[in-house]
Amino acid sequence: MSKKHRILLIISICIIFLAIVLSLCIFKSNDENATQCIAQESEYILGGEAVGIKLLSSGVLVMGVDRLDTDIEVGDIILEVNNSKIETDSELEKYAQKGEELLLTIKHGDNITQKRIIPQYSNNSRTYKLGLWVKDSSAGVGTITFYDKNTLNYAALGHAIYEGKEGNALDISTGCITKTEIFNIKKGLSKYPGELKGTITNEVLGQIYKNTKNGIFGRIENDSLIDYSKVIKVAKKEDIEEGEAYICVTLDDNTKRNYKINIDKVFLNSTDNKNMAISVIDEELIEKTGGIVQGMSGAPIVQNDRLIGSITHVLLDNPKMGYASFIENLISDMNDL
Repeated sequence: MSKKHRILLIISICIIFLAIVLSLCIFKSNDENATQCIAQESEYILGGEAVGIKLLSSGVLVMGVDRLDTDIEVGDIILEVNNSKIETDSELEKYAQKGEELLLTIKHGDNITQKRIIPQYSNNSRTYKLGLWVKDSSAGVGTITFYDKNTLNYAALGHAIYEGKEGNALDISTGCITKTEIFNIKKGLSKYPGELKGTITNEVLGQIYKNTKNGIFGRIENDSLIDYSKVIKVAKKEDIEEGEAYICVTLDDNTKRNYKINIDKVFLNSTDNKNMAISVIDEELIEKTGGIVQGMSGAPIVQNDRLIGSITHVLLDNPKMGYASFIENLISDMNDL
């Protein structure tokens, strides 16, 4: 082969190689754009319903252990004391006050075991304590952010349910959301957080399958609260604007309503669930609640007719102000169910 032919062959090979690389780059770019478009154009059902959150079907959950002489662990469920069923932390406390050895029936993972424990006397409180921090099945009230209209998966709460003093997201495998009736509102004041107070009924709406920093996620079994007409598209975080938006929440009239808020700042590079700084500007909501209160966590935020995020936190010093997460973070967590 002549020198001229070798040069032409090398040039041809380089051109073919460059063409292949360019094709792969274009394909990848188109694929990424298509994924973004699918996410942005996907339709969901807007939430805003208040729901009860139950961690367990029975018993009390161990969320912290303050003693070394026991092998009871965080995440264990105490089902019985002295062979009698318990449902609340106050029932367990009454047994402890006797100061006598207790026989606990405990669910550890999939196993049921019995363990003995002796309450310890506290000189500070002058009472007997088990050295266990427990929580009963009712975790309180939260708000649904949205539903996937195809699978009936849902996202709610806007932040994790945390365990014990460690502050880690609780590994929930038996929780559910239930119907609730909001009967009172504790108004939020500076340094005194407000709260939506509701009854936690036994009417199960769906199961909880996942608990992350962005909220709780699961699947609806009873769709009686879903308004299928409230279909909405989502916005990418880059399209969120500083300025007016609204939240959808349920208060003590047990009816979903929209209230005006302001997006004060968007933190595009934030990796936690404080992606937007928000403030309540709706005078009616401020009059009723003082601003953001417990139970409103998870409330969906809408701007320019698109779902952009959910409420996650309130500022302790100013209940009119708080934080919210990007909706794409919740969608990502829900899609992993």
